[in-house]
Amino acid sequence: MIGHGLVALFLSLLFAAVAEAQSLKIADRKGSKTFSAADLLASPLARDITIARDSVYGRTMSYRAIPVPELLKGLELDPKDYVDFVATDKFSIGIPLRLLLRPGSASPHAYLAVEDPARPWPAMPEKGKETAAPFFIVWQDAKPGEISPEYWVYKLAAIEVADSPYLRWPSLEVAESLPATHPARRGLDRYVALCISCHRFKGAGQGEQGPDLGQPMNPVDYFQPLAFRKFLRSSKQVRDWPDRKMPSFNEEVLSDEDMEAVIAWLTYKARN
Repeated sequence: MIGHGLVALFLSLLFAAVAEAQSLKIADRKGSKTFSAADLLASPLARDITIARDSVYGRTMSYRAIPVPELLKGLELDPKDYVDFVATDKFSIGIPLRLLLRPGSASPHAYLAVEDPARPWPAMPEKGKETAAPFFIVWQDAKPGEISPEYWVYKLAAIEVADSPYLRWPSLEVAESLPATHPARRGLDRYVALCISCHRFKGAGQGEQGPDLGQPMNPVDYFQPLAFRKFLRSSKQVRDWPDRKMPSFNEEVLSDEDMEAVIAWLTYKARN
């Protein structure tokens, strides 16, 4: 009898975990709501879309999806807000609200793709059998380099309205006395768009997939300059390991000028 009881408990916990994994939380500062994948697929807001250049799958993909602006309706929002997209693997990125609430026909458009059990998504390239399911933020009509690849959030678990990273973690900022044209200012913006989702800086941020870039040492203090630039372009050419998650940033995503700006920001923080 005890054995049957343990099996029943295990199964109930397993089913609860599966149900939680198939649900999406949407929250502002006052409260939250949770939606199942079935709820979202049945929504009258859902539609079939085609993404001509899917950043994760690297090819044309079709999805059943809901426009992100529709999901945010009714939430308490400020124009300066960011929206945090949090994945089941603790990946977290804040996207400026202004990019999500595009007026009129301005593109690109953000959608929440929901996997339809009748049309399961394929495995992601170089991810084994892992897919983007059950929820995936995709961008329609995005031009090359226009939207950070970090803004294509797969295995999504929660959508949460939040302050901008600059307000939440003021320690990331540079001094007001720094000239407006100094590349470190641009470098901070690119760090927030491309790096903070995985890398904290001296504890600032929510990323947990990569090492902290500010402690115990700053990358500019232990990387040779040429090796660091090669690492940003293609990490596996410099250092590879079985669980490597560091992506490669080609020039469409991170131009040479922007790469130098990120390095300038890291150098500024290391010296100040």
